[in-house]
Amino acid sequence: MKYIAFLLMVPFFWACSNTVASEDDGESSSSAGTSSAVPSSSSKGKSSSSSHDILSSSSSGSSSSSITSSSAITGTAWNGTTAKTFAGGAGTKLSPYLIATPEQLARFSFLVGANDSDYVSKYYALTADILLHDKTLINASGALVTDSTALIKWTPIGNSKAAFSGHFNGQNHAVSGLFINTTSTHNGLFGNSAGTIANVTLANSWIQGGQYTAGIVGYNSGTVEHATNEAAVTGVGDCTGGIVGSSEGGNNSILTNVTNRGVITGGTAVGGVAGGAFRTTIDTASNYGSVEGTKYTGGIVGSGTNGNITAKGLLNFGIVAGKEYTGGVFGICGYDYCYSSSIWPICGTVTEAGNNAAISGTQYTGGLTGFQCKGTTSAAYNKATVIGSDYTGGLFGKTISATLTSLYNRGDIEGTKNVGGIIGYNQEGVTSSAYSTGRVAGDSLAGLVIGYNYNTTMADYYYLESNAGESFGLNNSGGFATGKSSDAMQNADFADLLGEGWAWDADSNVCYPVLLWEE
Repeated sequence: MKYIAFLLMVPFFWACSNTVASEDDGESSSSAGTSSAVPSSSSKGKSSSSSHDILSSSSSGSSSSSITSSSAITGTAWNGTTAKTFAGGAGTKLSPYLIATPEQLARFSFLVGANDSDYVSKYYALTADILLHDKTLINASGALVTDSTALIKWTPIGNSKAAFSGHFNGQNHAVSGLFINTTSTHNGLFGNSAGTIANVTLANSWIQGGQYTAGIVGYNSGTVEHATNEAAVTGVGDCTGGIVGSSEGGNNSILTNVTNRGVITGGTAVGGVAGGAFRTTIDTASNYGSVEGTKYTGGIVGSGTNGNITAKGLLNFGIVAGKEYTGGVFGICGYDYCYSSSIWPICGTVTEAGNNAAISGTQYTGGLTGFQCKGTTSAAYNKATVIGSDYTGGLFGKTISATLTSLYNRGDIEGTKNVGGIIGYNQEGVTSSAYSTGRVAGDSLAGLVIGYNYNTTMADYYYLESNAGESFGLNNSGGFATGKSSDAMQNADFADLLGEGWAWDADSNVCYPVLLWEE
């Protein structure tokens, strides 16, 4: 990315202008993407710092359409038995229990499930890839493609009565061929964890379970870091996710450098990374798999209804399809009854977030978040098509008393009522520094920036004036938005006008301002 001074703008003007037509004619059609779309090393929309590298050394992998096959992992497949000893170690930080075979991993699961006091709060480490089955379990669509009657069911590490409380280090190894098919709760490689799970990939696996079902851990009240899920996950109960089914912690649960590449399907509270999140800190999370649910469906987090989330570096590249409360990053953040913070939880703080794939839902649908209660969101974007019904927006379907700053939308937005390029329905919040180039279509209360704006403090809102429509569907507030030509928006002066946190990217073949963290 280059920051080009005004005097250097001329050599790039022709190239930028030539790309305007494709952008104005629906950039979202090309950026909506599929679940297999993975950005190249030159793609925009990922953090410049190593701590926000969405393909970190411990969580990198193939594109979401290619699931790690059993042929990529050598070794002898699990025979269903449980080892009597580990490969070595004393369970301490300097000498963890060593797990080298599927049978030893099964021993680990048994000891945690049995809540054996001699093995509580100990240290464990993988010394090799673990092959539970040597067959290809799933295809690129996440469908089970082998005879399930010939598969050995995995017992998750930890259950509803016994949480893993120690430290597990996968040492960048993979567990492959895991199979779970149940209606019971707490499912995944780990079922329940209050400890630390790190540096592990779950590959070529198929999981179906009840409440709290995920690839890595069903219910997390501890820390998950540098973890990747490539399993297909289906939930038949609440809280289904790629990394965690639900992440909740009285002292904050933590998700750091986590990536989902599996197909995630469920009912209520479904997320590419977390089905549900409460009092959770998320630092650098990405989703490449398709996510489908009914209520509370998000590319990163489905349900943040219990709120109090601190999140940074959230990127979605997978198609998200839901019904009520659907978003590219959050389905919902903060409780949907949002009028008294002393009663209802608020969203929290979200920064450096972006959506790059098509989003579809019904009520409360946003490129970023379907519904947000209070809290702060900053430095966020949407680049893809958003289709919903009532309360549909390029970034937010509906917000109440939220603080929103440094936002942009480049996708086309379609809904029925309360439809906006940035926000569908905005009530009693503070918002500034935003632009939208997307077209907006709605039956009533549709605006190129905000569908319905009520008692809001706002400044520095801009929209592409060549798009048909009004800036607001109804502006029941003192806010104002300015229309600009594509030429005026595609230069360094416009980035300066938006204020701190913005840059002009002459190399993007779009030339609209981007957020600094996208460099």
